[in-house]
Amino acid sequence: MFARPVLRAPWGFNLVEEGAAFHIVTSGRCLLEIEDGTAPIALSEGDFVVLPRGGTHVVRDARTTQPVLLDRLLKARGREPDGVFRAGGTGATTGLVCGRMHFEDVSSLLLLTVLPAVIHVKKKGGRSAFWLGATMEQAGNELNAGRLGADVVIARMADILFVQAVAAYLEDNADTIQSGWLAALRDPKIGPALALLHHQPDRAWSVVSLANELGLSRSAFAARFAQLVGESPLRYLARLRLNVAASRLRSSDEKMSSIAATVGYESDSGFNKAFKQRYGETPGDYRRRYSARTGV
Repeated sequence: MFARPVLRAPWGFNLVEEGAAFHIVTSGRCLLEIEDGTAPIALSEGDFVVLPRGGTHVVRDARTTQPVLLDRLLKARGREPDGVFRAGGTGATTGLVCGRMHFEDVSSLLLLTVLPAVIHVKKKGGRSAFWLGATMEQAGNELNAGRLGADVVIARMADILFVQAVAAYLEDNADTIQSGWLAALRDPKIGPALALLHHQPDRAWSVVSLANELGLSRSAFAARFAQLVGESPLRYLARLRLNVAASRLRSSDEKMSSIAATVGYESDSGFNKAFKQRYGETPGDYRRRYSARTGV
């Protein structure tokens, strides 16, 4: 979902997003502020910012400007034929492309939990300048041309921008993060434990058996795992199993009993109960809904 505001100072809007949000500054400059109280982030032409988990945030020309809800601004102003809407005063102009993204699969939450509240990709002076500039230029061409199917093309470009922003963040920070899933992967003991769980989700793991594989005491292993990953080994394993099951339901016509066994459930009823608790529907309903939407 996209909005293309062209705003003249003074201007400001706020958003309350449940899904991921992003903003591209196509001209001018502005400030981004998030609700956690951190200092405002200055954005300039060509910058791209992603809020992986959404949340309340404000975009405005200056901290002294009182913001209004973006949806209210869109409704009041309306859009021009090319999708642009204009608002604000008579001062300096800032152009934006604002969007929100919703993820099809809750397994993406595994990724979202290791990302910061804001990923700021700078066009100027950063190693991401080339791909960001090229992708934004193509996106701008599609938006301005108004061709049939442009919405689909732009949606895929938003996917690309999100993946590129996340990849840039991971490359820059994977070796320095001290806590969270990325730090767990680097840990000489917890990293191998995660690998064991991902490679053999069907195995009847216990905290003791995992600790024995790694040559640690049960208590030391459990404490270190929880410290880095943010949850116990068995809770992580339960979530992992259901993510694997959901992926197989979406990508194959494999029997439910086979999928249940593959991810470590001894009975179909136990699998069905756990899956419904996590996804809000039975495995069969999940598969039918996904197939109806995608034609797969």
